[in-house]
Amino acid sequence: MNISSDYLFVYGTLMQGFDNDFAKKLDQFSNFEFNGFFSGILYAVSWYPGAIYVPDSQKRVFGEIYRLPAHTDLLPELDEYEDINEDEKLSLYVRRMVPVTLKNGSVLNCWTYLYNQPIVGLKEIESGDFRNFS
Repeated sequence: MNISSDYLFVYGTLMQGFDNDFAKKLDQFSNFEFNGFFSGILYAVSWYPGAIYVPDSQKRVFGEIYRLPAHTDLLPELDEYEDINEDEKLSLYVRRMVPVTLKNGSVLNCWTYLYNQPIVGLKEIESGDFRNFS
């Protein structure tokens, strides 16, 4: 992926307070910057969520923005955690750049992991906030 961003937006088990090795690694090797949201729909896939980016949606997916260090292997490690596959059709998630809105109304382009499988039968998380659901 040749698009560059210093920021990662997370909305699920990578957020602060979730007890897994990758959330801890993200917390340790990057800096929490802001809370924010993007236009889209959040689903309960299983014990974890999946978000779909829908640019014109009135619905929002809420999460956290982290500043990534300049030279890091963090994204490839997170790609593995998010089940990114060379054959994108087989990937559970895909990493994409999305515009994330901050509290003050400014917009920051961030990497995020978008759900990449069928959503038929998945329960929508109406609040758009996985913390309120889990």
